[in-house]
Amino acid sequence: MALDVSKVRESVEVGLESQIASLREELSAISKSLADQGFEVPDSARSAYNSARRQSRKAARFVGDEAQLAADKAREHPLATVAIISAIAGIGLLASMGAYRR
Repeated sequence: MALDVSKVRESVEVGLESQIASLREELSAISKSLADQGFEVPDSARSAYNSARRQSRKAARFVGDEAQLAADKAREHPLATVAIISAIAGIGLLASMGAYRR
């Protein structure tokens, strides 16, 4: 018995569309209720929040990928890693001593 992928996809799409419509109605009711109480949630604020949330997820994934890459490289070259960390610590120490003397 073969599974008809297009029928399953259509069924899922219809279900999702009805859920989205239901959520929009609920959001509209909540927004109206807040507006009645003197609060207003402008669409621009909502879209800015959603955009920031998407961008933060992308940034978190990017940082995680880069951290994994750095960890892999550190494992491949342990002596170079120690030398780089020591140099950074030394530069930080010198910079802090210079700032302290001013």
